[in-house]
Amino acid sequence: MAGVGGLIYDKDAIYIQTTDRQKKNEGDDLISELAQQTETLDEKLGTTEISIFSGSTGRIKNDDFSDGERRKMIFDNEDEEEGDEDDDSGEDNDEEDLEDEMDDEEYDGSDVDQSGEDEEEEPDDDMVVGAARWKKNIANKAKESFIQRQLNAKNLHSIIYGEETDSSGQFTGLVAETRTTVDCTRHVWAGESGWEDPGRRDSIRDCFVTGEWGGDGDEDEGFGDFEDLEAESEDGVENDDVEEETPQTTEETTQEEEKSKYEKKKEKLKKLFDTDYDENGDESKYFADLQEEVDSQTRTNKEFFADEAHRERYEGYRAGQYVRVTITDMPCELIETFDPHYPLVVGGVANLEHQMGLLQTRTKRHRWYPKILKNQDPIVVSLGWRRFQTRPVYSIQDHNMRQRMLKYTPEHMHCHATFYGPLAPPNTTFIATQGATDKKTSSFRIVATGVVLGLDKTIDVVKKLKLTGTPYKIFKNTAFLKGMFSSILEVSKFEGAMIKTVSGIRGQVKRALSAPPGAFRASFEDKIQISDIVFLRCWVSVDIPKFYTPVINLLTVDKTWSGMRTVAELRRERGETIPVKQDSLYKEIERQQKVFKPLVVSKSLQKNLPFKTKPKVENKRKKQLYVTKRAVVSEPGERRLTTLMQQLLTAQKESDKKKMEKKNKEKEKYLAEQAKITAKRGEKAKERRKIFYQKNAKNDQAGED
Repeated sequence: MAGVGGLIYDKDAIYIQTTDRQKKNEGDDLISELAQQTETLDEKLGTTEISIFSGSTGRIKNDDFSDGERRKMIFDNEDEEEGDEDDDSGEDNDEEDLEDEMDDEEYDGSDVDQSGEDEEEEPDDDMVVGAARWKKNIANKAKESFIQRQLNAKNLHSIIYGEETDSSGQFTGLVAETRTTVDCTRHVWAGESGWEDPGRRDSIRDCFVTGEWGGDGDEDEGFGDFEDLEAESEDGVENDDVEEETPQTTEETTQEEEKSKYEKKKEKLKKLFDTDYDENGDESKYFADLQEEVDSQTRTNKEFFADEAHRERYEGYRAGQYVRVTITDMPCELIETFDPHYPLVVGGVANLEHQMGLLQTRTKRHRWYPKILKNQDPIVVSLGWRRFQTRPVYSIQDHNMRQRMLKYTPEHMHCHATFYGPLAPPNTTFIATQGATDKKTSSFRIVATGVVLGLDKTIDVVKKLKLTGTPYKIFKNTAFLKGMFSSILEVSKFEGAMIKTVSGIRGQVKRALSAPPGAFRASFEDKIQISDIVFLRCWVSVDIPKFYTPVINLLTVDKTWSGMRTVAELRRERGETIPVKQDSLYKEIERQQKVFKPLVVSKSLQKNLPFKTKPKVENKRKKQLYVTKRAVVSEPGERRLTTLMQQLLTAQKESDKKKMEKKNKEKEKYLAEQAKITAKRGEKAKERRKIFYQKNAKNDQAGED
């Protein structure tokens, strides 16, 4: 059981203690007293008496604030003569202190309480009953002080808008006292403000929200004409009637008036435009002056460039003029085979383009060309002003910045092409064709497009190389290998290279041997077999062929030119087939089953082995035992049971066979449906790839252009 405040809790029951408690709660007494009150809070405050000092017999009632007399504290410990002499002076000082305190907007009795605390330190038992007379009529005095401050404060509304407010009627029958102290919270302007002048007040009257902002048709022309409102009139008298002429707030203009104002404004703007920009206008001659200036400059230019030689010296030759050009070191075939039907375009190249070197480019096979490009097949490149034939080496950049050689160009990707030719600045675009004057080609002739990336003499294109060798002498973890290299120099280049056997045992090239040539010593992580094949994967640099042949079809009589032909074209002309290496053909691997010899344990070892590990293999018996030779004759009941079991097993096997056939048919049907779905998916994927590659090709072509 548990109890709190007269309530006792016991599982599902609650007990209330009704006996009188010996100790009453303080909160209960307070609630009961509030319930027994019959007077309101205002009535009780009206009858409340306040004692300022502890131990004093005199108390202040609420009625004391309504009297017009003023009280003063008199203490018995003072001499009677001194009290009579200082009576008048004390009242005067109290009045001055009270006026200083009443300068604030709200009266605070903190000073009085503080003084009460000070006096409380030395209380006097013989204090007079009327000792709190100085506090008499304090409410009326505070009210008069507030009225005086309000009267002395300037009315900003009357100063700005010229409306004087008579605030004396708000407090009837009260007389404001003259301020005797200086208000340190205010900033007193030493100079003359001038706001008493009605003309100066009227000058800023319309600058406020309540002012009159309208005008007579000039609302949108800035701030209108400036008028000095502070200036005196012609007779030398200030304009005092401005305040009386203040315009009142006008009513809202109607729609017709606004329309008329808009039309007047539009007409006025049109007149201004006509006077400024019209050619027939008399007031403005801007265009006429401008035309005259242009004509004068034209006449000056004609006079200065009257001589054609003088003009050509400064301006050069104009378009359409006939010029004579002298070209040196031209081949004589150009004159001998000159054909006026072929126009000659004269151009110039920079000094950089006279040099020869390796160019690294980004190339892509044209999407309309039906074949892919083979590595080092000759192509004709049109780069800048030149057309030449070269043999590019295609490569792709790996993640480790290695330029790996490609045998063929990718079908739908960019690749790098490095070839030898005249240098060109980066970002120079070019196109490539298979031949220059091959008119028999029925397909699209442009084989590739690209852009020059840079001019780097240290371009290193590498290809993968796999070298194989066989061991001829094997030690524990060391072996001597041959057939991988042909000389000691080659071995020295690959010292420290990683090697590996077909079975997966890793090793390292250590050092070359004197004999046979190309043999070396290698160490492995495990012992290898004499039948293992060891191979080495490495990267070898590819030499860029420095082949460059300019296209000179304009120097021949029939305007044809034949450069280097590809291997496929040569075989096609000669009727040769592609040679096939038998070692490169894929063959079916036939592995012989390895037969292991049976485990033979010697008899001496079998004696020392425990029984469970001894071999339990029995030798083949020549004679049959009695168990195998004896005949079993079953009873008629056993024969019937055996026959029944055989029949049941046969029926079960037949049922399982039918179920398996049905399952196989359903599986074949399911696989056929899945094959159709896969074929449809493949066709859709092919279409999506085609659309994707077409879009990428368009974007690439736009970027190259």
